[in-house]
Amino acid sequence: MKIRSLLIFFILQAILFRSASGISPVAKKGMIDLRHISDSEQFIVNLNGEWEFYWNKMLHPYDFAGKDINPDYYGMVPSYWTDYPKEKVRTERFGFATYRLRVLLPPGYRKSLAFDVPVFDSSYDIYINNKYFGGNGVPGRSESESKPGYRMNFFRFDTPSDTLTIIVNVSNYFHRRGGFWLPIKMGTFSKVQKQLANSWAVEWSTISFLLGFSFFFLFFFLIYPKEKVMGFLCMATIGLALRPLFTSHFLIYNFADIGWTWTIRFEYLSLYLTIMGWQWFASTLYPSRIFKRFSLIMTGVFSIAFILTFFLPVKIFSYSTYVIYPEMIILMVYAIARSFAGVLKKNKLDIAYLLAFVMLTTGGIHDIRVSLGKASEGTGYILTYIVIIFVFIQASLLLYKWVLSYYEKDKLQSDLEFMNRNLEVLVDERTQELRRRNEEIELQNTKIALQNKQLSDTIQLKNKIFSVVAHDLRSPVVNILYMLNLLKEKEYKEKYDTFANSSIQYAQNVISLLENMLVWGRGQEDKIKYSPEKWNLADIILTNLSIFKESSDLKEISVNFTQVGNSVAFFDKDLLDIIIRNLLSNAVKYTPRGGRISILLKDKSADSEGMLLKICDNGIGIPDAKQKDLFTLAEITSTPGTENEKGTGLGLKLCAELVQISKGTISVESKEGEGSCFSIVLPV
Repeated sequence: MKIRSLLIFFILQAILFRSASGISPVAKKGMIDLRHISDSEQFIVNLNGEWEFYWNKMLHPYDFAGKDINPDYYGMVPSYWTDYPKEKVRTERFGFATYRLRVLLPPGYRKSLAFDVPVFDSSYDIYINNKYFGGNGVPGRSESESKPGYRMNFFRFDTPSDTLTIIVNVSNYFHRRGGFWLPIKMGTFSKVQKQLANSWAVEWSTISFLLGFSFFFLFFFLIYPKEKVMGFLCMATIGLALRPLFTSHFLIYNFADIGWTWTIRFEYLSLYLTIMGWQWFASTLYPSRIFKRFSLIMTGVFSIAFILTFFLPVKIFSYSTYVIYPEMIILMVYAIARSFAGVLKKNKLDIAYLLAFVMLTTGGIHDIRVSLGKASEGTGYILTYIVIIFVFIQASLLLYKWVLSYYEKDKLQSDLEFMNRNLEVLVDERTQELRRRNEEIELQNTKIALQNKQLSDTIQLKNKIFSVVAHDLRSPVVNILYMLNLLKEKEYKEKYDTFANSSIQYAQNVISLLENMLVWGRGQEDKIKYSPEKWNLADIILTNLSIFKESSDLKEISVNFTQVGNSVAFFDKDLLDIIIRNLLSNAVKYTPRGGRISILLKDKSADSEGMLLKICDNGIGIPDAKQKDLFTLAEITSTPGTENEKGTGLGLKLCAELVQISKGTISVESKEGEGSCFSIVLPV
């Protein structure tokens, strides 16, 4: 862990050191003033700012001797000359130019200086105080006279005076742009030399590190092919590891002089490889149907560019950067957005990815600016160094996943051992559980079958009841209408009382029928309200006797009511009213003309038997076969009365249900041809 932290610290220090080295005074109107530097100070400055710029002029030191030549423009350095405003100087991408800068040193400053000169697009010669100090390629006034070249130039300069004049001849006929794109560095010899050595060491360390990790990721991808993230990360790190060989210090020339054209080609090929690796890394890490389609399209585009790079000249395939740079921006925006969304969902891994992608985006934007000649600082390309940190993060995440997998494996192994030891017990427990569930299912099936049967019986019962009710309800209503129509006739006016009494009787039958149906319907839905209180049962009996007085008188039936003891009991008045009315109605209906009905109300609370209500008649009686289903819904039949009175067959069944709700009991004693006696016992 300490070694990793030290490596990250070393890389960050290298990046910061490179950035810090770019802090310099700025040239104005072709002159940079360094007279503030002390004689003992160790320094490095970037010769940035406004250089004298002479377009399509190849001027040498002797051309300025004793002459006052005005520049075409004071061009910003570093910058490609195609970026200069056209209204000031009409440059083109192909051509040649001369840059000149005067450097003012402190009076009497005679220390040895050093110059670290970057590459130019696409060839240059440099002169300092009329002396030639090398260059790259051969700058010329035409394509035939020119030869491109890339190689870093470092040299010592012994200061002969307080003023330096730097002249750079540049030509470009082979690249898409020409001129400076990195600053010239000048400073004390030891300082510049040390920085150059450090930058070389950092680049070699970076290459070694990235190649090592690329093989590391490749190894794990080969072991676990499902981990495609490792394969794409390997592709990206290989591309970034190869890139320093063909940029910055062009380390490839330490092994072979492959020439300027192939140097540029390999630079772009490694860039294609890197972009595609990152593209599919992000697409696999954060899957998305749209982004996957975009990745497939860009893979096709860069595959074509990869092949064409081998055959096309640099000045054509170098325009692929106009596709690469937007692609990099889209890639980084997508990665940051998805990782940020993961952070909002409190995913710990996405916190690390978000920080890494922000660093990569910063480095990518910086490298784009360097490639376009827009970076005034002297750091050059830094994305490769930032990727090292990202690789460390990715390796840490990989180890983290390994640890989790290891713990998961141990857990699974422990669970397996436990299951092996307790397999017989587990099987027995599982068998018992299945048996218990089967029993529960069978019980549920039985209940469902019973409920289905009850539902079917109930539906059939209701259909039968409704057919009976429809007939019994229609008959009295038709009779009432018939009698009312007769009363309109003059010859029947004298029979008004007879018809009125008959209509009243029919209406009472209808009301009784409807009331029984309503109560029975509420009973079927368990909605009968039971509100018991202390009531006088004799009053309810007498009230109902008055209702049936006319019908009993018409049949010349004698009614006898006997009360023994207290008549107050604990019951629901409405329910008992329905019970008594139905029993009295049946007694009147089934008692022949001239018969008798006796009612007994007796308090038997002293014997702990409650209140007894007995209603007896000497009517037609009930056959033994019908008595067993008298209070159930098993069979619903209606027997006509002694004078053909109609009924629904629900009365006694409703009485039994209401008595049960009232916490009482009901029973019958009957003999066919002799009469019936119904007994009800209620709680006191």
